[in-house]
Amino acid sequence: MELSNPINFIVTRPTNRATNLVAGLNRLFDAQPTIQVINSPLIVIAEYQESFSDDFSALDGVIFISGNAIDQAKKQLSSIQWAQLLQNPLYAIGQQTAALLQSDINKLPKKPRNQPVKYPLQMNSEGFLALPELLNIKNQKWLIVKGLGGRNTLKAGLQSSGAKVLELVVYQRKIPDLIAQKQIASYNQLNAYWLISSIEALNHLYRILQQKIQNCKIIVSSDRIATEANKKGFTIVAQATDASDQQLIKCVNHFIFN
Repeated sequence: MELSNPINFIVTRPTNRATNLVAGLNRLFDAQPTIQVINSPLIVIAEYQESFSDDFSALDGVIFISGNAIDQAKKQLSSIQWAQLLQNPLYAIGQQTAALLQSDINKLPKKPRNQPVKYPLQMNSEGFLALPELLNIKNQKWLIVKGLGGRNTLKAGLQSSGAKVLELVVYQRKIPDLIAQKQIASYNQLNAYWLISSIEALNHLYRILQQKIQNCKIIVSSDRIATEANKKGFTIVAQATDASDQQLIKCVNHFIFN
């Protein structure tokens, strides 16, 4: 790729999940003055509270969908409820979520007995449902800690295997406000590449650009996002193996320097 002209990589994760990715890309481009990394979240995480009276101490598995699920659950639950929750077998959809949860656990004065946090190599619902721990879960009780909405694949898959599934919804994803939307739209006038790691981010970008996405170049992190992006008319220039910071940086590195 020609690097003499200005190039902009737009990181679109929520603000509290973008720090490491932005830092990693900045290190990658440290010797490339024409390449700029812009942090421009396409999703705003907002608290979502619902009453939940179940006992957290008698679960066969607790699945955290994302880092935001960890942050918001820890914020909203009482210290007793949070401690009870962490005494159960713990799972995460992705490696970064698992690492974040493990870091929180390691800070506790009394370590839970059911560690480490497990996650699938294929970091999505389909990969999770293929874990060997789920081969015999009939009549077991599982809890999914998640955001409002999203796919039903995980819950349906657990239920089809005979498990009782509860959900604890602790946050919601919102589109940025109008001032932020105007700024986001202006980036599309640049030589920009958008890093898209969720369907929600893709949908928000589509809405903000008012469907004027000709020559809007994106880097995606899954086949599912790629399929939806193609339907909408985005130009996919690269696809990462998964949505982890490491794989996104590796993908960008290969795209730019190979």
